[in-house]
Amino acid sequence: MLHVGLHLTKNPEKYKKLLKLLISKIDNPKKFNFIQLSTSREISNAMEQLNILHCYQIKPVFFKSIENLKWIQIGASGIENSLFNDVLKSKVIITNASGINALPVSEYVFSCIFYFSKCIFDFIKFKQNREWSQWDIVKKIIQIQDQTIGIIGYGNLGKAIAQKAKAFNMQVIATRRLQKKNEKKKYVDQLIPLSSLNILLKQSDYVVIACPLTPLTKNLINLKEFKIMKKNAIIINVARGEIINEDNLIYAIKNKIIRGAALDVYNNEPINKNNKLFKLNNVLLSPHIAGNYKGYQNDMINHFAENLNRFILNKPLKNRICKKRLY
Repeated sequence: MLHVGLHLTKNPEKYKKLLKLLISKIDNPKKFNFIQLSTSREISNAMEQLNILHCYQIKPVFFKSIENLKWIQIGASGIENSLFNDVLKSKVIITNASGINALPVSEYVFSCIFYFSKCIFDFIKFKQNREWSQWDIVKKIIQIQDQTIGIIGYGNLGKAIAQKAKAFNMQVIATRRLQKKNEKKKYVDQLIPLSSLNILLKQSDYVVIACPLTPLTKNLINLKEFKIMKKNAIIINVARGEIINEDNLIYAIKNKIIRGAALDVYNNEPINKNNKLFKLNNVLLSPHIAGNYKGYQNDMINHFAENLNRFILNKPLKNRICKKRLY
């Protein structure tokens, strides 16, 4: 029997429902002993007996007694804070929940695109000041058909964004870290290596950050990159705040180097209430909610159950993290 630690929720009733769902999705539940772990301390105390752990973040204190531990499933996409040295040096398999929220995040991206292209901010101003500004607004409205969207990171999320972009007849350019050459795919007009990022920046009306945070992507977008972008470009970040140099972004928008930005993530979270971003009219801000939706935990459990079934059969696990590439 495999001992599986479950760090899912502190709510007892919700835990029961999630456990019931998990058991219903497993081919042979008798092979597992599920242990509820509500706190980091409980996880630490149970580690010695665990073979499998499900949690939202791996903490150094977990790695004191891992003789029996084979695999950790992280119930989120972001893993940069979980990949410290002890984890990377260990033989423990790490998987994550990347892709389960790709559809809602891609919807969020297009809500941002329409906010800027259809001048929603001006609609709000009209309701507030009641001044009939019909033709002033019409002059600024843009059709996204035939505009170009650049997607930095062509994983599950990048593909979901590209598919929607093609439904609106947009041109799509995307980067993929392991891409070797410029290719055309079903939903991408140009799939290029990250080393060719300048191509994407020069041509895109909307630049979407959809890649993981790694040493390679930290501060990937700074003043140099903003100066390469079109003056009417909008940058949208639904990945991690540290991929964009926030100070450089503020400077670029204030000085009209680019048109604006939509941000769901920030260098520091929660974002400081005095952050200069709040004072910029051409910046749309949200409190890291793009990937959250009703039913997220159910989808997370379904994904974990599929991997448990694979684990028992010695099949490759979905979303296995490469400890060299860090994603």
